[in-house]
Amino acid sequence: MRNKKRNLIIFIILLAVLSFGEGTKTNSSDKQTETVNTAKEKKKKKKENRQKETPAGNSESKNSSSSNKNPSQNTEKDTRKDTRKDTKRDTKNSKTSENENTDVRQDTEKDKTDKSSDSKEVKIINIRGEKTENEKFEHPHGQEETAADKKSEKDLNEKSKIDKKKPAVMAEEKEVEGISRYYGTVHKFIATKDGRVLKNGTENELHPTASLAKVMNIVVALDQVDKGNASLEDNVCFTPETTHLKGSWLNVKVGDCFKLKDLLKAEIIYSANNAAYLVAKHIGKGNIDNFVILMNQKARELGMTKTVFYTPAGLPTSMTGKKMDVSTAYDMYLLGKKAIEDERIKEWSSEPELVLMNSRGEQVIYKNRNLLLYRHGIYGLKTGFHADAGYNLILTSKMGNIEIISITLGNRTDEARTKDQKHEFTLIEDRLKPVYTAGNEMGKFKVTNAVKKEIKGIISDNVYQIDNSTYTFNVKDLNVNVGKEGIKKGDKIGKLEVFNSGQLQSEVDIVSNEDVEELSWFGKLLRYITFGLL
Repeated sequence: MRNKKRNLIIFIILLAVLSFGEGTKTNSSDKQTETVNTAKEKKKKKKENRQKETPAGNSESKNSSSSNKNPSQNTEKDTRKDTRKDTKRDTKNSKTSENENTDVRQDTEKDKTDKSSDSKEVKIINIRGEKTENEKFEHPHGQEETAADKKSEKDLNEKSKIDKKKPAVMAEEKEVEGISRYYGTVHKFIATKDGRVLKNGTENELHPTASLAKVMNIVVALDQVDKGNASLEDNVCFTPETTHLKGSWLNVKVGDCFKLKDLLKAEIIYSANNAAYLVAKHIGKGNIDNFVILMNQKARELGMTKTVFYTPAGLPTSMTGKKMDVSTAYDMYLLGKKAIEDERIKEWSSEPELVLMNSRGEQVIYKNRNLLLYRHGIYGLKTGFHADAGYNLILTSKMGNIEIISITLGNRTDEARTKDQKHEFTLIEDRLKPVYTAGNEMGKFKVTNAVKKEIKGIISDNVYQIDNSTYTFNVKDLNVNVGKEGIKKGDKIGKLEVFNSGQLQSEVDIVSNEDVEELSWFGKLLRYITFGLL
């Protein structure tokens, strides 16, 4: 009984302290409100007194006479004001979007008016931040452009590794790509990461890989790094055998040294042949043929039954004296699927450029060869070309919860390859059926040691079904501890799990829709005592 009485007394005292604090705040705020209201009333009375002293309608007649005194002057003034406003507006717009053409501005204006309609356009932003007519699609349930699309241009600028304080030069280009000698069928295979086929036909026909072979080169090298047989920090130096290879190359001379990580990035970003050969020699312990054996072993392991590698870079017979590296669109899909399981490859292939220092202290800039980067959710993966293969491509794209791998082999020109894949991805976007739109509320989520016990969460990206897919979804509360920094708007507080036939396929972050502060020590004590008594 004594314990109960003591707890009750403590509880009453704490409530009294809190009530006193709240009362003080309320009184002070009431006083402020009264002061403001008193000041307003005084102003109002003064104004009324002035109006009584002045003959009725005098102020209005003054304004009227002054405005009618010279109508032409007033019109000119208004025109000048409007002109100045328009000029400021135009100047502001031109600064923020110098590269946009007239069609883009018209599309933007149209988007503003369409926001109130049931169907909204999603604008895909390309590598230059432009929005183009053939890259728009409508969502049946009305959808804003994705969070990824909105920040793609910003991400592009942030990803740049160029140091503006140091001299920089563009890479010297050796490779001259023209119309290929290949006149056969273009082989395609497009599917989601979880295996839903979106396009197929001649996906099992053999075709030269060209530089798509470098994806296997990188997969094998990283496999050896993970096994402890090499390190990404290894310093690897160019030899006479590996320096001056034809086609795409790192601008180096014999004796130049780079980290293994930079050589792998040079393969995926710039398709550098000499980097691929140097990686093969390093991982193969001085023997390039040993490395090619590892490439073929990994192909068998991944189920790439029709693929055979003879070189570490996919170069043609005319340059190597060896047979042509061959594969199929389906086998390349399997390779792409394996590659994007590695976050390092995903990150490297999404970088817009590679910047390496040369012996003269200059930054050499190697631009990413993937012209579709940052469009249609595309973040990678690898281009390939030689005259006998035509133009090949592995594309990886993420649109909300849907991750897609697209393969095309044997396009006649680079332009045809790019146009073809843009068309394919536009058709895919039309097949997406929104389930949740980025920004949708997903319920309340628990937070520990915060002023609020629960806060609203919103989905961070779009979530789709595609065609007749039957994905199921599960909302998971992460029970985040608020910490000293509190929770900021946009912080992760939950996740939406996406399942296909009971298998977890992807996760989409659920984030806080508000800032929440940490609970004070007194508040924590009171909450503890309250829950203890209850």
